[in-house]
Amino acid sequence: MIIYKNKGLLPSIWHFHTGPTAKALMSRLAVIAVYVTIVTVAEMHYTDLRLKDTPSSFLGAMGILLSLLLIFRTNTAYDRFYEGRQAWGTLVNNCRNLAIFFNAVLPEGDTGSRHFFAKAISNFPFALKNHLRDMNKVDELDMVEEGERRDLRNFDHKPAGVANQLWVKTEVLYRGGYISESQHINLNQHLTTLMDVCGVCERIKSTPIPFSYTLFIKLFIMLYVVLLPFTVVTAFGYLTIPAVVLTSYILVGLEMIGEEIEEPFGFERNDLPLNQLSQLIRVNVHDILQIDLPHVEKQAAKPGFTIVT
Repeated sequence: MIIYKNKGLLPSIWHFHTGPTAKALMSRLAVIAVYVTIVTVAEMHYTDLRLKDTPSSFLGAMGILLSLLLIFRTNTAYDRFYEGRQAWGTLVNNCRNLAIFFNAVLPEGDTGSRHFFAKAISNFPFALKNHLRDMNKVDELDMVEEGERRDLRNFDHKPAGVANQLWVKTEVLYRGGYISESQHINLNQHLTTLMDVCGVCERIKSTPIPFSYTLFIKLFIMLYVVLLPFTVVTAFGYLTIPAVVLTSYILVGLEMIGEEIEEPFGFERNDLPLNQLSQLIRVNVHDILQIDLPHVEKQAAKPGFTIVT
């Protein structure tokens, strides 16, 4: 994820245009520039291609309609992005609360249970991150008890497997008298929140913006860009080329940005920093439960985003 500083405008603009989305945008603008150049040169030297009977107000109305569609498209995509970030913010707070609870309840001498909950709670964000990225692996998960590890490998849904481990261990503590009935009821809410967060993220991932709506916007943009040079070439002359390219830059760029952020759990530069958030939870949980982590893992929890200054 890119973190930028508002004062560094020019470096931010430069850095934005080094990303894969901006490069894809430039390739599309190059095609548009070639098309507009051909139309402009043909109009200026060879034949009359102007749409004489088409009033300029018609194209203006099309531009207004297209702008409204793009605003709705961008807002919808950002809502999905922000909802995903809210879900992970809830997960961060909930994992810390679980660690605080078990730190208060577990005896200081019960290092086995402390190690288990430190690892199991930390495993959930990593399992959820890999699940959202369609990576069915357990390499990043901490080893807990050997039997529990084998059980986790048998789960196709790794976040549910980790939550199951936490529920089972919590029930053992409750039956052993370490947790009172009222504490058990409150704890159930925190454990349930884990899968609630998972459900929110899965809903965002599995319910994209309808294809027909996205396709319609693409076709509308293409139609607008195709017609634009024929209506402004008389007034602009050769300036039609930069004018149409600039207009296309704005329209196509907004549409591509919406595509990039509508699924916030991937590997693109503007997606959510799930690796850093997962590692942050691991460091916080181990710190609360007084379990040491290697210095390398603590350093990895610090913001590793691309910073534009």
